[in-house]
Amino acid sequence: MFPRRQLTSRWLASSLVVAYAAVSAAVGTVLLLAPKEADPQARPAPTYVYEDPPAPSIGSAPSTSPHPSRVAMPAVPEGYQRVAGPGGLITTIPAGWTVKRSSGPGAMQATDPADPNRYVRYGGAAMPAAGLVESHVEYERTYASAHPNFTRQSLGTTTYHGVQALDWEFEHDSPAGRRHAHSMYWRIDGVEYFVYASSTVDSWPETETIYQTMIDNATP
Repeated sequence: MFPRRQLTSRWLASSLVVAYAAVSAAVGTVLLLAPKEADPQARPAPTYVYEDPPAPSIGSAPSTSPHPSRVAMPAVPEGYQRVAGPGGLITTIPAGWTVKRSSGPGAMQATDPADPNRYVRYGGAAMPAAGLVESHVEYERTYASAHPNFTRQSLGTTTYHGVQALDWEFEHDSPAGRRHAHSMYWRIDGVEYFVYASSTVDSWPETETIYQTMIDNATP
């Protein structure tokens, strides 16, 4: 039988120093390996681009992971491209248009490179506390006061993708001339989605076709 070692205070202190050093080294290693939190102000604005996944190879098992293309979606019309926006919105815009972040919450803007006065916006963000109609009636008041000779064409509810939606169409003066705009807003699972198109009045007939194509190909 081995004799019992007596734990002296000097041995205990020495053991604690060794243990502390080991723990400190481990913590330091973890901190070095952990990703650093980037400054939110320094982050570049995200770019949202929708891309259809490659077709599965013959004989491969179908993937069960969720993907926007798993939703039944119409084929992309000729001359258009499919894009994704904030909140998970997917729609189609004319091919070759310049896409960038818009100033509004959860919004992207695509501009016609041949006509900078024609653009569309799309996206989604957390819906406000006010109801769909109430929030946009109030927004229209604010918008109208800031845009000369604002004229409402329509502002009312409709049904879109099985839920209540708000259809808003208007005109106002601008430095580029009289402008026309049309937009649709709808809410699903706490997110308010929208599609919006705007151009000068003389370009509106073509722009209206673009707007309708976006509406026909938007999801959710």
